[in-house]
Amino acid sequence: MEQLVAADPRHVGPYALMGRLGAGGMGAVYLGRSAGGRAVAVKVVRPELAEDGSFRSRFRQEVAAARRVSGAFTAPLVDADTEAATPWMATAFVAGVPLQQAVARHGPLPEETVRTLAAGLAEALAEVHRAGLIHRDLKPGNVLLALDGPHVIDFGISRAADGTGLTTTGAVIGSAPYMSPEQALGEPLTPASDVFSLGSTVAYAALGSRLFGEGAGAAVLFRVVNTEPDLSGLPDGIRHLVAGCLAKNPQHRPSPRQLVELVERIGRPDPAAGWLPPAVVEDVLVVRGVLTALPEPVPDPPAGPAEVPQGNPPPLPPYPADRPTRDAAPGRRPSRRAVLLGVGGGVLAAAGAATTIALLDDRGGSGTTGAATAGASSGTPTALVRPSGADVPEAKPGWQVTLANPCPQVLSADGVVVCVAIQKIWGMDDAGRNRWTVDGTAVGGVFAIDPNTPRPVAGLDGGRLYVSGGTSSAPELLSFSLADGRLDWRVAQNQKNALGAVSFAGIRDGKAYLLGVGDGKDRGLVPGGTHIWAVDLAARRSLWFHGEDTTLVHTALLPGGRVVVSNLDQLKALDAKGEVAWERRLAALGLGTVGKYALAPDKDGTLTALDPDTGSPAWTASGVVGAAHRGDGFPTSEDGSVLYVLRSDTDGGYSVGTLDPSNGRAGWRAPLPLDSQESAAIGSRILCADGNLYRMGADAVLWALDPATGKARWKYSGLKGKDTTKLAWTAGAGRLCVSDTSTQTITSLPAKGS
Repeated sequence: MEQLVAADPRHVGPYALMGRLGAGGMGAVYLGRSAGGRAVAVKVVRPELAEDGSFRSRFRQEVAAARRVSGAFTAPLVDADTEAATPWMATAFVAGVPLQQAVARHGPLPEETVRTLAAGLAEALAEVHRAGLIHRDLKPGNVLLALDGPHVIDFGISRAADGTGLTTTGAVIGSAPYMSPEQALGEPLTPASDVFSLGSTVAYAALGSRLFGEGAGAAVLFRVVNTEPDLSGLPDGIRHLVAGCLAKNPQHRPSPRQLVELVERIGRPDPAAGWLPPAVVEDVLVVRGVLTALPEPVPDPPAGPAEVPQGNPPPLPPYPADRPTRDAAPGRRPSRRAVLLGVGGGVLAAAGAATTIALLDDRGGSGTTGAATAGASSGTPTALVRPSGADVPEAKPGWQVTLANPCPQVLSADGVVVCVAIQKIWGMDDAGRNRWTVDGTAVGGVFAIDPNTPRPVAGLDGGRLYVSGGTSSAPELLSFSLADGRLDWRVAQNQKNALGAVSFAGIRDGKAYLLGVGDGKDRGLVPGGTHIWAVDLAARRSLWFHGEDTTLVHTALLPGGRVVVSNLDQLKALDAKGEVAWERRLAALGLGTVGKYALAPDKDGTLTALDPDTGSPAWTASGVVGAAHRGDGFPTSEDGSVLYVLRSDTDGGYSVGTLDPSNGRAGWRAPLPLDSQESAAIGSRILCADGNLYRMGADAVLWALDPATGKARWKYSGLKGKDTTKLAWTAGAGRLCVSDTSTQTITSLPAKGS
């Protein structure tokens, strides 16, 4: 706290000001005291801003938002005057230190502290969302660490969850490193945006650094939207929690209440111990000393010019060591909140809340598992007999190599395994020896936006390798020979206001489709929206470019040159010229293709087959697990006569089953061995090739199943416990290949298991 200077007021409303707590673009925050001795944080708007009608309206919105929020982990509004000549608001003072300051001074916080932090922030967001608001600026600077837990502050740029508010539609407002992807793109927000910010904030506390890196705001926002951060440095329990929060699709993120429950399952802190490390506790106690020995109000300055005091202000009085603490009543069970925060054993909870609170504000997403439908028609077994998997033979890798760079995609063809890195491509032979290499610097481009995030960036067709390449400002499609890695030809996109490809949607009927950033319209510093780019491989030329002002997440390639794309809540079909053929309102958790139909699973576990001409439902199937964020959710048999799906069972496990592609009628269903209990759900990851049905478990155990019965033929546990969001895989040409981007290793497993 700094001493008041001549330019500072001595009184605001009924509050005497003791000192300056901080200042920013909107104004200054002071420590105030009421006539009854209550400590408050008083936010005073800068005089020049008070004359701005739009800013005053925004300040009214902030005050209204703060009035609606209450709860143990937020800051209650005490008083305000939005119509004063200089508007102000007062909130209860929180005796705490900003999370950003604590990490900067003392480094990453201990795991138990971070778990408690996550639970407290989730509780705070639950209160904010219950009030019908979205915070929209949750970040380490807006979190205070107090002895009784974390407190969320600053609602200056919040907005009602129904979308009403004063911020401009499409405007990008907030703090870039902690924004959600949809916020970075200026899209309408839901409370799930705050959950993404929570994940980034919790990761900062655990790592001591920003997940999406440093640099210019535009560069950070680009990474937020298009890349997956490296979570390998997080403890296991925290990593799973953060990964769920950072799902690019808001519908895949957990709710604040689910986050609290997850923390409780991971492990509660010891109620008899404080939740903060000793070094941070000392900082908090210094702040609390302000409450125990507030100085007398500074007198009003004399009229006329006054000399500004020089030098450092006197130190804050120490917290008295003999001050009694309040012990929990003997025999009384601590409250759930006390147990979560670890203050049930007698640590005195600091009173109050915080300074101002503002209502403004990311994987693999996990597929939603709907309840399985009972009855023979759904393929549900009348008596569930789940195999343990203990007697299933363990496969032996044909080879395993460690490369110089992580590979976000691996592809398998006859005589060669292709490993694509950010600026290199390796062609490995059947024994894992390097057959050829492509250097991105030699061909003038990069092949992947993020080397650590598995995603398709290339495709195989007709004995050739097609890769998205070029630079972010000049994207291209490159064609290489599989025999020797020679570059044969390239096609440039030549579309203004569009960046490089985010993913390779696939190849069908001699045409390649790439999903990229930017809708082709001039939107300022950061291109907005996304696009699909179609290339005719035989003619070696661009076919069409289709831009959307929303974030396209999934694609499905249909016969006749049609493409179905999905954003967060809508499907669109594009015809062979890239024009919209039909639209349908549906929040799809992934997309797939079977025969002539596009497949779209929803959050309730219903899989819908859509007519390619109209988008109308052709058939539906219930109890189906949605595709994982990496895709691979709905493979067909090699002749296309059978559709394989993952189904959720009532005991928390899964079964693999079949559907008739023509009508959705269920066939057989086989329960699968349970995944490890500590693993988080990842959605459906299934492949079908070489006479095997492959499944990647949530614990990263790989299973080869009989495609006629679902019975396990072999398993591979060499990757067990790995983060599945870091695993890319492919099957074909007699092998199953997995790329682990966290260790830069490629593992090749024979289709027969040995």
